Amino acid sequence: MWKLWSLSPMRNSRPTSRDQIRETLVTLLMSVALALVVWVFAIDQENPLIREDFPTPIPISVRGLAPNLQTLQDLTQRSVSLDVRTSKRTWDSLTADDFSAVIDLSDRGPGSHDLDVIVSVVNPDIEIMAQEPRQLRVQIESLITKTVPIVVEIIDSAAIGYDWQTAIVEPEVAEIYGPEVLVNQIQAVYADVLLMGTKTQVERIPSLLPRNGQGQTVERVQVEPTTAKVVVPVVQRPGRKEVAVLVQVEGQPAASYRITSVKPEPSTVILLGSAEALRNAPGFVETAPLSIDGATSDVRERLPLNLPENVSVLEEAGVFVTVGISPIESSATVSRSPVVIGLSEVLTATVSLSRVDILVSGPLPRLDALGASDVRVTLDLTGLAPGSHVVMPVVVPPEGVRVEGVIPQAIEVVIEALSPPAEPTPVAPSDSSAGEAPPAPTPSN
Repeated sequence: MWKLWSLSPMRNSRPTSRDQIRETLVTLLMSVALALVVWVFAIDQENPLIREDFPTPIPISVRGLAPNLQTLQDLTQRSVSLDVRTSKRTWDSLTADDFSAVIDLSDRGPGSHDLDVIVSVVNPDIEIMAQEPRQLRVQIESLITKTVPIVVEIIDSAAIGYDWQTAIVEPEVAEIYGPEVLVNQIQAVYADVLLMGTKTQVERIPSLLPRNGQGQTVERVQVEPTTAKVVVPVVQRPGRKEVAVLVQVEGQPAASYRITSVKPEPSTVILLGSAEALRNAPGFVETAPLSIDGATSDVRERLPLNLPENVSVLEEAGVFVTVGISPIESSATVSRSPVVIGLSEVLTATVSLSRVDILVSGPLPRLDALGASDVRVTLDLTGLAPGSHVVMPVVVPPEGVRVEGVIPQAIEVVIEALSPPAEPTPVAPSDSSAGEAPPAPTPSN
């Protein structure tokens, strides 16, 4: 018995195999958890989660709208802004195509509805934290068709002394299709026509614009047809006749000058008078004579009109007349010697041609006054080394004269280095003459 009693504590003090397995599992699980924490920490450092406002608004699309209904608002112009959370790597590649925003109008009839904006995301790694707006109030209207007249709106006026008459439009009516509440605001569609001071009949094909009672254009409705043909008759008022202004010019400009234009302002005037007086009046009215004798520049004066008998002019302020005077253009050929510039002091140049022909053009008085120094031809040899070179001549004309050509267009120039001057060689005295006195001069008789 003693042995049994003494052995029992020893057997209980030893760990069983079940305890060992439990400890091993606990250790293993702790190791895995620690490794997982380290892995998550490393991943978060490399690719952390970020929360940002997505910079691109997501356009809202509509689905489920019945074909006989239309929204009063243009929902295609609406968008939703998103606040998202995702990893940095996913954020860097995120685009608007990763999202969709939809308003579901299924089973919705006419009236006002507060509807959720349903935003979906393609990538499951992206979490939408907030969106704006979350709801939109949508007004749904029934679509109807209405026939209304086409009204011609004349925006401006015809020329002075002319009136426009009732416009002819084809077709005379148009159909409007759209939401009922908008279509009911429209009583007519309008064709705007500009006359732009015309003196003859105007034909236009303007677009048709639906407008409400306040003259505002109504959007989100369709007009059929979209255009109409408009004819606006324009006639001269009774007791008036439009005639041309004929300028009387006397004299001649200075020698070598010519008349380039004669311009009256206005070019036509309106005569007033009885039907018989206007019928006898010619189709023009002359100005008082304008002298341009010896002129070398434009002449501008206000001149009275020589009116026919029994008629007057609508505006008796006279007519401004401008007579353009310009020099006669001509051309000439001049010959000049080319001048070398830019040559180094230690070089010399030989030009193959002594004269260059230059074709110039300009006002004849300016060409007649050209002197020998007025047109220069230079050959720029800056930076050229010794040898043979082909150089383009540069012509410097005076103001008002144009260079039309140079003959020849290139000149050969030979550049050589200057030889240094030879130094004299000293002569050494001979030994035989050393110490001898110079010969005495011969006395003269």
